[in-house]
Amino acid sequence: MSSNSKLPQLIAIDVDGTLARSDGSISHRTCESIEKARKADSKIVIATGRPWLVAFDSVEKLGGVDFVVCSNGAMTVELPSERVLEDIYLPQDLPTSLVEHLRKEIPGICFAYEFTRGVKAEKGFAERLPPGVPLGPPIDNVLELDPRPVRKILTWHEKFDLPDFMIHIKNTVNAKVDIASSGLTFLELGPPKVNKATALTKLTMRLNIRAEDTWAFGDEQNDIEMLKWAGCSYAMENAESSVKDAADFIAPSNDEDGVAATLENLFN
Repeated sequence: MSSNSKLPQLIAIDVDGTLARSDGSISHRTCESIEKARKADSKIVIATGRPWLVAFDSVEKLGGVDFVVCSNGAMTVELPSERVLEDIYLPQDLPTSLVEHLRKEIPGICFAYEFTRGVKAEKGFAERLPPGVPLGPPIDNVLELDPRPVRKILTWHEKFDLPDFMIHIKNTVNAKVDIASSGLTFLELGPPKVNKATALTKLTMRLNIRAEDTWAFGDEQNDIEMLKWAGCSYAMENAESSVKDAADFIAPSNDEDGVAATLENLFN
């Protein structure tokens, strides 16, 4: 673990439940702490399960970061150029076969497809996103013909809460996809063996930064690999116990601006 007296060369930060408050806002205090870290030459990486379309909303609120790892590691974007460094998709025929299988096994299930820079979604998805996220009108059936490659399948069910729905999905889906939750009320079915840590490993190799010279902040199950990977990691106070167990330290909760409170001790 890196010493707190040594400035991290890269800081990876989750969004929902970590950087953002429970109402989806990002405080002025948090924006200021990120700006100070960047001025001290620490690379700031937003590392989120959100698709690029939704993740970019956080970047705009912050006033800028250096990189975004989104879609749980399937896409990495350099900013401000928006150059795509990593771009991983599901196999071409898998989305259709998987959606058909899940509809047969779990009647009433709903879906959205995530593409490179957009999403098409059935009714009910918009209400599950943070306020203000741009999304077109709902479609009747996600299987409507569309030539774009699918990065992730997003799925939800009006009659199940997320933990019960996760059990149903795990009992139905095989190892062809990775099942994740990023703090919003839907599940994400993405490429297997792809997560925030795998994307950050590739990014730090590109930047010639050692893992021991990195920090990470997170609160959800999809942050565990990243927290274990980082040289110094913080789980938020609002995280569940398994996430806290994966981290080196506990930061104040997201509603207490825990990321900012921690960074202020380092960069002030």
